[in-house]
Amino acid sequence: MPTGRKERPAMTKPREKTREEVTAEIEDGKKKIRQLENREKVLRQKLSQEERRTRSHRLIVRGAVFESIVPEAKTMTDEEAAAFLRLALTSEEAQVYLKKRTEGGKSE
Repeated sequence: MPTGRKERPAMTKPREKTREEVTAEIEDGKKKIRQLENREKVLRQKLSQEERRTRSHRLIVRGAVFESIVPEAKTMTDEEAAAFLRLALTSEEAQVYLKKRTEGGKSE
C-alpha cells in the first residue's frame, strides 16, 4: 500500500576524494587566496590615492586662504611664510583659539 512517500536509500558513506581531487582543491584555494590578496592590494592603493587627493586638496585650499588673508605671502619664500605663521600662531589670541578648539569648542 503506497504511503505517498519516497523510499530513502540506505545511508551510504560519501565517496572519498582522490589525491588528485584534493590537490586540485588545494590549488583552487591557493588561487582564491592570491586573488583576494591582490584585491586587497588594489583597494589599499585606492584608499591611499584618495587620502593623498584629499590631503592635496586641503593644502591647496588652505594655502589659498593664507594668500587671500596675507597677500604679501605670494612674494614670501617658504621659510619666510613658515616664520610668519609661527609668529602669528604663537600670539595669545591664536593660543586661546587653539586651546578652545582642542577642548571641543570650535568657535572663533
